[in-house]
Amino acid sequence: MKKIVIEWLLKFARDFKENGTNWHHHFLTPKCYLNKSGKFQIILENEDTGEVYYSEFQSRPMDKLEQLEKLFFNH
Repeated sequence: MKKIVIEWLLKFARDFKENGTNWHHHFLTPKCYLNKSGKFQIILENEDTGEVYYSEFQSRPMDKLEQLEKLFFNH
């Protein structure tokens, strides 16, 4: 799992959509059992290669999450 800036995470998601790559994402709150960082996290998984990327935030990244939701549900 590789930490990247959100701009790259969103770019990868757009590229995955354009190239027909199988992918999905997760949103973890700081109190989520699976989240050990204490920050909000967005995780992007490339299902075809197994690569996983994530970005961290101090506050809820709702605008970024909405962008991912639109990409995911409109493919």
